[in-house]
Amino acid sequence: MEVYPARKSARSAASRGALLAAIALPFGISTSPAMALETRGYVISWFATATNTADFATDCPISSKAGVVADEEGPRRRDVAMVDGKPVSSRSYPAAVTKDPGLEMIQGKFAYGFDLGGPAKNKFTDPETGQKVDNQLWRAVGCHPNFAMRPPPEMPYTEALGWAALIDASPGWAMQITGEDLSKDGPVTITLDRTVRHLERDAQFNVRSNATYVLDPSQRSNNVLQGEIREGVLSVKSGDVYMLAGFPFYTAVDLTNTKMRMSSAPEGNGKIVGYWGGYTDWHAWVYLYTARPATADPVAFYWNLQKLADADPDPVTGQNRRVSTAWRMEAVPAFLAKADGTVVAKAMSGGLGRLVKQSASEPDAKKSAGNDR
Repeated sequence: MEVYPARKSARSAASRGALLAAIALPFGISTSPAMALETRGYVISWFATATNTADFATDCPISSKAGVVADEEGPRRRDVAMVDGKPVSSRSYPAAVTKDPGLEMIQGKFAYGFDLGGPAKNKFTDPETGQKVDNQLWRAVGCHPNFAMRPPPEMPYTEALGWAALIDASPGWAMQITGEDLSKDGPVTITLDRTVRHLERDAQFNVRSNATYVLDPSQRSNNVLQGEIREGVLSVKSGDVYMLAGFPFYTAVDLTNTKMRMSSAPEGNGKIVGYWGGYTDWHAWVYLYTARPATADPVAFYWNLQKLADADPDPVTGQNRRVSTAWRMEAVPAFLAKADGTVVAKAMSGGLGRLVKQSASEPDAKKSAGNDR
């Protein structure tokens, strides 16, 4: 006689499923298939101090009345620096200058940045978000012609020289954005690293999109931040960032209390545009200017930053060692891989999130198209 196995009822299967779930739950074991994650890759193609020059006369009324033009050098000043009673180079010893250079500070109300928790009296209003923000670095240097530039894609002159040399000769900065579906809103992880070689340029001398870069395995410039995409804007609200760079640009991007705001560029080629902010070491920042001759005023920058630095007081002297700031950035799609050839991030042309917003920093898409710098 043949014996047939009993059929398993749907109810008994469901009961077993519930039992397994009850057993697995205390141990943190998932009983459902893992959600596949998407990772997009980028390289930073444009990076500079965030400038806001909508009204030079309002921002810098003294300089404006004196006839200083926003993008031209004013009269030269001779600084005297003394150490142990002997004259020394003012650029090498800016703290030893005998007289405050008196560079005018920004008087206007608007600057790009983030709310870092600083006092209300120091706040600017961000022209893009309308929020109250901290950016004492811009207050310190914004009236100098080197920074009172036209809107991006132009960079402050000294930074433009350094950036052009950096991307052709030094490792680049790579960014991975990981989430369940980056075309929709939701939580994401941002990973920053260096590449092992310099960035590639295209035929128009811009940073090339969709190139492949190997990530530097060193952890020194590895940063992992948690953020979210909401209405097409990727934001990070906390964390620290340290990424090596190199002279003649900044020696490093060093931020505490890091904030980020990035969104897809309006031209729809996968590029993203945004701002990074936080507190940075103002001595390291000003070194770019004191260490090389250029159309800038490093001694005046030093004195203004010393007065306006607003975080991380030295435990002995009480002098603040960090200053609130914001950088503007652009990034183009890139394939990112490990040294063994394993691709960890893909270049994609799609926008971020469910609604692509045009950044206020790029009001004219046609004018800015092709400037992946």
